Amino acid sequence: MWFKFKAESPEEVERKRRVEAAITALQNGEVMPRARHRIEHHMASGAKLFSTDMTVKEHILIEECGIQPLGQVMGSCFYRIGLWNTNVSNRYTGEIYAIADAHRDARQKAVDRMKKEAALYGADGIVSVRIKSSRADYSSDLVEFTAIGTAVKVHNWEKEDLDNEPFTSELSGQEFWQLIHAGYRPVNIVFGICAYYIKTDYSTRNLTSRSVWFNQGNQEVWQWTQGFYEARERAMIGMQKDIEDHGADGCVGMSVDCDIEDIEYEVNDTRYLDLLITITALGSSVKKMKRPHKVIERKPLTMLNLSSKSFVTVGGSRTDELRGSIDDEDFMNDYE
Repeated sequence: MWFKFKAESPEEVERKRRVEAAITALQNGEVMPRARHRIEHHMASGAKLFSTDMTVKEHILIEECGIQPLGQVMGSCFYRIGLWNTNVSNRYTGEIYAIADAHRDARQKAVDRMKKEAALYGADGIVSVRIKSSRADYSSDLVEFTAIGTAVKVHNWEKEDLDNEPFTSELSGQEFWQLIHAGYRPVNIVFGICAYYIKTDYSTRNLTSRSVWFNQGNQEVWQWTQGFYEARERAMIGMQKDIEDHGADGCVGMSVDCDIEDIEYEVNDTRYLDLLITITALGSSVKKMKRPHKVIERKPLTMLNLSSKSFVTVGGSRTDELRGSIDDEDFMNDYE
C-alpha cells in the first residue's frame, strides 16, 4: 500500500523559511529578520514616530536632558546549563561556576542583541531598561535573560561622553534626570552573580536535624552563615570587575537579590540537608562627564486665584516635581 504525503502549503514553506532565517540570525549574532525589517522600514519612511514604555513625566524629564526617544528595543536569551546537575551526594562546598557562567553568557547575548537593535535606529543609548531574569535550581537546567528599553538619540553632549556602542541604563526617567543634572552619564548595566553550594558537615547536620536527641537549644548555624557571606563577596567581586571592564567610576541604582534553596536527600537511610545560595547584583555603571550637560529648567506656572484675587505659583520647585504629582493640599491652602 502506497502512502501519499500531503504537500506543504506555500504558507507552511514560508513559515519554515522564516524560522530558519531567524535561527541563523541568532547564531550569527544578528538582529532578527522581522525586527530588522520593521526598524529599517521605520527609519526609511522618515517618520518621527517613537514608542516607549516610559511614563509621561519620565518622557518630559528625559527630553530636558537632551535625549530624543526613537523606539523600543529588546534582547533575549534562553540558556541551558549543562553538566552541573550531578548527584548531590558527591558535591562539595564551593561555587558552582556553571550557573554563573551561564548567567553571564545569557546576559551578554541579550544585552548585545538589544544594542544591535538600537544601532539600527542610529541610537546613542538605551534608557529605562527593564531586566527580567530567571534563576536556575535543581529542578531546572534553563535560565532566561531579557532586556527591554527605549533607544534614544543624544543631543548637545561632548563626543568624549559618547562611546562607540550605545550606553545602557536601567534608571527611571527621574533618576536619569538627576544623574545628568549632577554631571554624570550612564555607561552600561553591570552584573555580578554567585551560586554557592554548601554541603553540611556533621555538626551542622546535627543542628538542623529535627530529632529531639540533637536539639541543643538556640544556636547559630555557622557554616550556613559563612557560606552566605562567601556567596555575597564573590557576587560583589564579579560586579566590581564588570564596572572596571566598562571603565566606569561606580555603580548606582544597585539591587541585590538572594535566593536560598534547600537540597534535601537521603543516603543509606540517612537524611541530609544542603543549601544552594544564589546572590545576584545588578546596577547601572556611571562616569563623570567631560563637560556637564546643561539641563533645561522650566519656568514655574503662575495662576490667578479668583477667590482671593491673588497670583499663585505652581511647580516652582523641580525637587517637588520629581517626587510626584502636586498634592491637593497644595491648592487647598491657596484657595481656602
